[in-house]
Amino acid sequence: MNRITAKTLAASLIIAGLALVSLAHCSREPASPPSAPQAAAVEPAKETTLRNVTGRTIAYKIFPVGSPMKTEHREIAPGAIDRFPTATSLEIEFHSGDRDIVYSLEAGSPYSFRVDEGTTIELFLGSHGRADAEDLAPWVPTPQPVVDRMLELARVTVADVVYDIGCGDGRIVITAARKYGARGVGIDIDPNMIDESNKNAETAGVTQLVRFEAMDATKAEFSEATVVALYLLPESNDLLRPIFERQLRPGTRLVSHNYAIPGWEHKQVHHETVQDELGSEHQIYAYIR
Repeated sequence: MNRITAKTLAASLIIAGLALVSLAHCSREPASPPSAPQAAAVEPAKETTLRNVTGRTIAYKIFPVGSPMKTEHREIAPGAIDRFPTATSLEIEFHSGDRDIVYSLEAGSPYSFRVDEGTTIELFLGSHGRADAEDLAPWVPTPQPVVDRMLELARVTVADVVYDIGCGDGRIVITAARKYGARGVGIDIDPNMIDESNKNAETAGVTQLVRFEAMDATKAEFSEATVVALYLLPESNDLLRPIFERQLRPGTRLVSHNYAIPGWEHKQVHHETVQDELGSEHQIYAYIR
């Protein structure tokens, strides 16, 4: 009798406990509905620019990568700039020589149509998209063996002031300062390259000897230069030649990587071929003003 009562009591307690649990569950606040999925962040549009620094009108096709149904057929006149606000990469196609050329363009980057090797049209990174400033060349770094030989041919000494037009990362004036103790000035239209040049000068410990200026080189003052280094294009060298003739003192030495200065054949004192670290050949032209 007592055992049955105990069992009955135990069972009652279990049932009561389950009821309390059920009541507790029912008395909870209703669960919040699941959050709506977050929309993917939309990339802001950036301006991709195309600049035509050739002397001819260029026809091309352009469309967002993966969306050829959105192809635009366009023409760009000499000296003009086309602008494309876009958050995605673009694909561009144009005809050059005897072939069609296709490139992918990164959103927000500047590009320029240029004549390569005097015959074919190519597209290069680095047009800056500025209508108020000359774009003299895309940035392609000069290999260090070529830098060293350019400075040797220019006979740089501690007494010189070396100007590098289109200085990029500053390696030519930094090498001249570090190796010869020469003062140097680097000019580039791209403020990002000037920032990099200043950092590289600090790393090399030559900030007291060099300075870098973000500006259009056609508006620069070169008269203090005793040495001028160039790695531009033939049309850019031709554009700068009358400026050199006005500003540079007789006896100023100029060294140009890969491209001669048109109209200065009588001032050329040396021309040689130099190999870089990978065995590729580069031309160096030396002049005396």
